[in-house]
Amino acid sequence: MACNTAASDYRGWLSLAMTNSPGMKIIAESAYNHNGSLDYLKGLALASRDSGADYFTVQMMNVSAFCVENYERYALYTRTEFSPDQWKELFHYCESIGMPCIPCVLDEPSFLLAYECGFRLIKLHATDIVNRPFLELINRHDVRVLLETQCATVFEIQFALSILDSQKIEALFTGFSNYPTEVEELNLDVLDFFRETYPFKRGMADHSLDITHIPLMVLAKRADYLEKHITLSRNDRHPDWQVSLYPSEFAAMVHLIRHYEKALGTGVKHPVAGEKRFRNVLYKKHVEGQPAQKRADTGVTLIEHTIGTFDPARAAVALIARLKSQRLKQKVLLPFLQNELIIDLHRRVSSAQRIASTVLGTSYLPEDKPLADLFRSKGLPVEEGSPESVIDRMISIAFREKAGCIFRVTGDNPFTDPVLIDKMVDLLVEHDLDYVRINNAPFGVPAELFSTRYLWRLYLEMDNPHVSEYLTWFVLLDETCRVGSIDLHYDQDIPLVNFSVDYQEDYDRCQALLKSIGKTDVTAITLRDIVAHLDQVERVDDTKEIKLPGGVLMPMREYIDRWNNRPYAVRTRMKI
Repeated sequence: MACNTAASDYRGWLSLAMTNSPGMKIIAESAYNHNGSLDYLKGLALASRDSGADYFTVQMMNVSAFCVENYERYALYTRTEFSPDQWKELFHYCESIGMPCIPCVLDEPSFLLAYECGFRLIKLHATDIVNRPFLELINRHDVRVLLETQCATVFEIQFALSILDSQKIEALFTGFSNYPTEVEELNLDVLDFFRETYPFKRGMADHSLDITHIPLMVLAKRADYLEKHITLSRNDRHPDWQVSLYPSEFAAMVHLIRHYEKALGTGVKHPVAGEKRFRNVLYKKHVEGQPAQKRADTGVTLIEHTIGTFDPARAAVALIARLKSQRLKQKVLLPFLQNELIIDLHRRVSSAQRIASTVLGTSYLPEDKPLADLFRSKGLPVEEGSPESVIDRMISIAFREKAGCIFRVTGDNPFTDPVLIDKMVDLLVEHDLDYVRINNAPFGVPAELFSTRYLWRLYLEMDNPHVSEYLTWFVLLDETCRVGSIDLHYDQDIPLVNFSVDYQEDYDRCQALLKSIGKTDVTAITLRDIVAHLDQVERVDDTKEIKLPGGVLMPMREYIDRWNNRPYAVRTRMKI
């Protein structure tokens, strides 16, 4: 049976299984419990599926490539060895029953066979953690690796990681090879060490027989993978029987984990859905005529009352930027026209007549300190807040500036237009809007404007503010939001182009535009200047998919069309 005819299908099926698996992924390890019987191994695969395992892992060995003939376990290995055709039969059987398989490849021929069969996620046993030729072979192939570290020192782990490219590491696994492992030998805090030291997912190969407390402790450590051995019967006394679970035990463990992992939540401190209805009862309120906040059926919290005192026409800009980009490192600190990109952007948006203040909204993490220090060195205001929650930073800026409305301007949009900013404030104030946007503009030119009152409501309604970088999407989905727009119109057909800096080619495009315009002051560049030079810029591929919350992908054209077809409280036109 040839593998390559089904390899691409198998890869797609395995990839789907990886994506859809909930919570901590649970791996059923067959080890040598099959005792050389392919039918028994198939039975283990079926039992693993029926027990709720996410993956089934098998140790693939070509004995002559794995060990010398006088090795003490040579006879065991030759007795339990499978032929390439038998491995292929097993893989297709796993596919047919819907049990994703991860081969643990123990030698070069086994790895090449697994690769031929389409596997792109493999497990690497600790036996090879300092096997340079084998590590180099794996590194030359398009695979991701679960790297086991049993018995390894930190030096040996570093040795392996110096050979394997970091993007190839799916997870580091800890574990103890004593069978069965005693509780004092488990050393679960290594999972914390891995989290603090390495940028990879983490796994635990648990060789204890515990199906309750230890698996739940691994879960509480936020491990990404838990591996346990499985057997059809420990009475068979097949190799590795001492640490193997019966299918019923395995199923009970999976059920327990799936129940209690719900208790972990998201780790985000924000009111969960069941809590939100209690806020109106729980929180004391500001009630007119009362000297202090008290519980009451009417009134609003002090936060909402304070927002209500802000002048709706007082506008601030939250200049949202961090230094975490991997595609174009420290892009906002690159030289632009007169200064760093982010400083030129600050000067540009601050030139708007309706802006009271422009504040850098970055994070408190050390990696973003150079950005905050740059602004402080120039006497410019900085808000260092949540690394993940954009909306938290925006609300903090709105409060410190007592702003009734606030713009979100991302730090990689150097051509954000100040004239449009002024018109957006006018539109929001005149029509008492929640949100104002610009349609039909080049990417990187418009900002977006929120009333602070609406931003606070949106914040409370969110399940997870850590995904608030997608604020525009949440507004689009909110049918109660009073949205206003300014639709740009031109004398000629204007292509869809991008002046938002994400990649090197984006930065080069912006630099070419600056050279074509020829002005020496970034605040003097007008939208008309930009439009006059668009014939020199390549169009954006609007079939390209954009990322949305929850891993949703949507073609850019569909996203734009949704905004164009959305009901607006007010929609105006502006000719350029």
